[in-house]
Amino acid sequence: KQWYQRRVAITAGIALLVKAVKIFPPGTVNRWNTIADYLNQHSTITKSYESNDIIAKVKQLQSKEGDVLRSRINEEAYENLQRSQKQRIDGVKAGGGISSKDTLNSALKDDVPAATKKKEPWTSEEQKLLEEALRKFPQSIGPSRWDDIAKHVGSRTKKDCMRRYKELVDLVKAKKK
Repeated sequence: KQWYQRRVAITAGIALLVKAVKIFPPGTVNRWNTIADYLNQHSTITKSYESNDIIAKVKQLQSKEGDVLRSRINEEAYENLQRSQKQRIDGVKAGGGISSKDTLNSALKDDVPAATKKKEPWTSEEQKLLEEALRKFPQSIGPSRWDDIAKHVGSRTKKDCMRRYKELVDLVKAKKK
């Protein structure tokens, strides 16, 4: 297990180095010192990066030896992705599964339990709550807007609220014609 944790830490360290090199391109004033500072601030492995070590590591990554290292890191990243997806899928299966109409992604993103999801027409109370939420949570909030709206409505999912909003927009557009 320690070997695996060390391997993951090395992979994370290299990924952080690659990110820093992209953030601070050639021409950046004191580039290598800046990258060293960045790594020291963001690394969970060590806080003692120096510019000379970083230059050597970047040269290593750019060499033939780096090709092998990059391919190993890519394989590990892919394995980690597969593991995390399997854990998410197992979590969905443990929660009672998903219907054939639901996609895996929507089942994973939906925070509302299946018992509270509705296929029935919207009630006037739900409509009122949706309108309140639309006013309360403007578009400027960003991606979390629809999650907040669904929580405010309470009895509908994020997807239901988005569908209803689109239906209402289409109705308004149709009336204007």
